[in-house]
Amino acid sequence: MSYWLAIVNPHSGGSRAYARLPHLLEYLRRVAEKTVFTEYPGHAAELARGATAYGGLAVVGGDGTLFEILKGLDRKSHRVAIIPAGRGNSLARDLGLLRPLPNLDVIDSSKPVYIDLLEVTFKDIHGLERRGLSASTIALGYPTAVARAAKKFHGLGQFCYAAAAVSVRPVSRRVEISCEHGRPRRKHLKGLIANNTRYLANFLAFPNASCSDGYFDVMELNAGYIGQSLHNLSALTGTHFRSPFDLIRSRHTRLQLQEPQELMIDGEFYPDVMSVDIRVLPGALACNRGNAAQ
Repeated sequence: MSYWLAIVNPHSGGSRAYARLPHLLEYLRRVAEKTVFTEYPGHAAELARGATAYGGLAVVGGDGTLFEILKGLDRKSHRVAIIPAGRGNSLARDLGLLRPLPNLDVIDSSKPVYIDLLEVTFKDIHGLERRGLSASTIALGYPTAVARAAKKFHGLGQFCYAAAAVSVRPVSRRVEISCEHGRPRRKHLKGLIANNTRYLANFLAFPNASCSDGYFDVMELNAGYIGQSLHNLSALTGTHFRSPFDLIRSRHTRLQLQEPQELMIDGEFYPDVMSVDIRVLPGALACNRGNAAQ
C-alpha cells in the first residue's frame, strides 16, 4: 500500500471550492499520511519533488495544480489521485471524478489507469526554450483568451467559461503547422487546441477522445464570432450540432508562429511565444480513477 502525501492548493476554484475545503481536509486526515498546502507559485512542484518517502500524491486543486506537480513528481515511483477543486478539472472529468461533486474514494482505489501526457517545448521571442508536461490542454489564440477571461467571471462558478467565451472575439493570426511527418502548412487561424482529454475546461469538446490511446487531438479554429459561438453552445449543451473546425489525431505536432502569441498549458500562461513542439508520452502517468469509476 502506498503512503500518500496530499498537496492542497487552497486558492484553487474560488469561493465555492474553498467552502468545501473543511470537508476535504477531514477526508484527507483519514486516508493520507500527511497534508501540505501550497503557499506560492511553484510550491506544488517543490513539494512533489521532495515527496520521496511517498508512493502516492493526492492533488487537491485544478488542472493548473496538477501541471505544477508534474514538474516535480517522479513518474516511475509516484501515482496520482486527483481530488478536483478547480474550475475546469478537465482530466478529473475524464476519469469520472466529478459526479457532480468530487469523488472522495479516489485514494482508496487500488487499480490505477495509465494516462498519456503531452510533452511541450516552446521558445519565446528572446529564444528562451522551456519544457513542460501537460495532462489536459495546450492552446493558442481564442481558447487562451477565453481561459484568461474566465478568471474575471470566477463568481459564476461552472458557468465562468461560457461567459468568457461569449465575451471574447476571435482574431486571425498566421501560423505554420505540421502534424506527424506531414509537410508544414501555412494558415490563418483564430486559435488552436492540442487536447489530451475529452473535456476542454468543463466543455465536452472532444467526445470521441481518450487520454489513454497514445494520441492527442488537434483542433484548428478558423470560424468567426457567430460560428464560434454556435460551436461553444453545441459543446456546452452536449448536442454537438455544430463543429466547423478541422480535427486531427496526432502524436507529434509542430507550430511556427509568424507573430508572438500567448500560450496556455493547463491554465498557466506564457507570453510572447514563437514556436511550439508537442509530443505524446503514452501511458506516462499512473492515476487513480476511484472505485465508482472502475
